[in-house]
Amino acid sequence: MKQIFLSIQNKLSEISTLKYIDKDWGQLQYDNPPVKSPCALIDLLNIDFKQKGLGHQQAEADIIITIANINTVRSSSLAPQRTSAYAIFDVMEQVHQALQLFSGNNRQFSPLMRTNIQKIPYDKDAEVYQLTYRTSFETKKQ
Repeated sequence: MKQIFLSIQNKLSEISTLKYIDKDWGQLQYDNPPVKSPCALIDLLNIDFKQKGLGHQQAEADIIITIANINTVRSSSLAPQRTSAYAIFDVMEQVHQALQLFSGNNRQFSPLMRTNIQKIPYDKDAEVYQLTYRTSFETKKQ
């Protein structure tokens, strides 16, 4: 699992508009989140295992990429900089272009496939979306 996180983090680092990329350990829960914006936080939602015999397992995992952007620009039709308020959608598309079908170095895991996008209610002056990708990988008994 560690290698999947590191591979995704390295791939996301190729996106110059992302100012902070990390494993999600609750950064957005702070009153002053210790992140730069826009950011991408990596976590997993669920891993299902199927037995393959002799201690080998096939794992299927949902990888969550949380995209957050501190919104300092208003999107009202009267706001002069309103198109900047929609920048998070450009970031989400860049993340998707980088991750869709990505399988790490030497195909460490099956190609990532986006399965869901969800807006996360957030009480601070930011927009937060979660992109869910599905992948699978094998584990072997050492």
